[in-house]
Amino acid sequence: MAVHYPRRSLLTLAGAGALAGVAGPLLAGCGDGAKRDVGNAGKDLVPWPTYVPFSGPPPDAPGDANGVQPLYLTYPQQVVRSVNDTVGDGSEVTAMVITYGAPPRPVEANRFWQAINKALNVNLRIVVVPDAEYSQKMTTLMASGDDLPDIIMFSQLALPRAAEFVQAQCADISDLVGGDAVRQYPNLANIPTRAWQAMGRISGRIYGVPLERPAPGNSLFVNRTALNQAGVPVDWDTEGYLAAMRKVTGGRRWGIGGSKSLFGGSGAIAYHAGSLGAPNQWRVDGGKFVSTLTTGQYEEALGVMRRLAEAGAYHPDSLTLSATDLQTFWHSGTVVSISDGFGSVAPNTLAKINGRFQLDLGRPYGPAPTPWRGTGFFGHVAFKKASPERIAMLLRICNYLSAPFGTAEYELATFGVEGVHYTKNANGVAPSALAGVENNTNLPVKYIGVAPAVLYLPGHPEAARAVHEWEKAVLPSSVADPAVGLRSATQSSKGAELNRIVGDAVSAIVFGRKPLSAWQDAVIQWRQAGGDKLAEELAAEYAAAR
Repeated sequence: MAVHYPRRSLLTLAGAGALAGVAGPLLAGCGDGAKRDVGNAGKDLVPWPTYVPFSGPPPDAPGDANGVQPLYLTYPQQVVRSVNDTVGDGSEVTAMVITYGAPPRPVEANRFWQAINKALNVNLRIVVVPDAEYSQKMTTLMASGDDLPDIIMFSQLALPRAAEFVQAQCADISDLVGGDAVRQYPNLANIPTRAWQAMGRISGRIYGVPLERPAPGNSLFVNRTALNQAGVPVDWDTEGYLAAMRKVTGGRRWGIGGSKSLFGGSGAIAYHAGSLGAPNQWRVDGGKFVSTLTTGQYEEALGVMRRLAEAGAYHPDSLTLSATDLQTFWHSGTVVSISDGFGSVAPNTLAKINGRFQLDLGRPYGPAPTPWRGTGFFGHVAFKKASPERIAMLLRICNYLSAPFGTAEYELATFGVEGVHYTKNANGVAPSALAGVENNTNLPVKYIGVAPAVLYLPGHPEAARAVHEWEKAVLPSSVADPAVGLRSATQSSKGAELNRIVGDAVSAIVFGRKPLSAWQDAVIQWRQAGGDKLAEELAAEYAAAR
């Protein structure tokens, strides 16, 4: 279904690239002339939503407090319903979300979309924006300040003044989900508290629903078949890792691949920095925030990446590939490893690999690793200001799409319609050919609401066991980013610039345009551009939150 907005709407502004450069000033007042303090220091804090876990089917292997997920090798024989009341009011609901897949079929020819609309009792009209374009689209959307979609998905992009925009233009849902109020939305109450904390409050209030993710952060996905053929063991040290990447590189195959988005932030270096013991973004020392950029371990990780590039182990287009193109190279075996978010441990990943190789995750290679934990959420959804009744209805939509593993609602949102998009057999859920084009990757309703993750890979029990073993080996020594969920005016206004300084320096050093010694100059530039101020603000917020 085509989505039509008025002249100054999202789709018009999406082509107005000139606006992207002036988005900061436009957002300064957020459309109402008000100067906004989005910090939480000194504010009355709404309680986090009460956590009420879903009592689901027993797993084959349990999770634990370190973040190891419950493992399911087979699908539950019986599922329950978690939503018994009518969700929507029959109205049209618009949403804008990111996508990493192909454009969806129009609703008239898309039985998955039709089934979702029927279950939700709304006419859901979704604008899907490719990941490479999402930052620009969000910037221009926020610059417009009007004709907003009902539901806006915010990823973890460092968008200028995003919190100020949300406070000005989106609904404060504190009274609907804060504390015990969330019990009226049982599937939202099942979202772990850590995900709400990772999303954070704005001026003490709650303005969105988090899209939960497991504890592991950016991880090294490896082609275990290629590594086994090269005689590479599961455990390796630094020199062993470098030797392995050199050994599997040759012809039209490379040891590791990167992308423009990975090298634009911390994604490309996360595995290496964590392997070598660098703190996850920040370390709290006596109440002060110390940046990982200033540590010797981080610089050592840069050195390892540079040695990879010098050996020719990186795919030559690693600085320009989109995340989607990099995934294609990974699935085909053109690159033997990539850094990616842990969410890519998923059935659709294995479907795209299509039996070419065995999926596994790389263990850290340093002597005292501090693997970086994820934020605990992929992003969050916020809602355009509306009447209390409409906001409650939008929350019911999120509640339905957040239904947990073991429910009928989860089956629909994850797999589609039984007998159309999947069947069940002794091995679990088997997707049909139609599911290859009609799914929640191409129509990513999972970015409106998503179940808390469990480890279940239908038809691939050995891959699931391998990932579970990796989690048990890696997560006990993993470390969290203490800044997750905290507000900072500097992060809001200068986060993109600070990320650019880091990303530019990392790519220049790794690929030989600058010497490794240039890193210290980049750190000075980062600190002067706002890094020191950012550290001060995070320390104040950290103290207030406790």
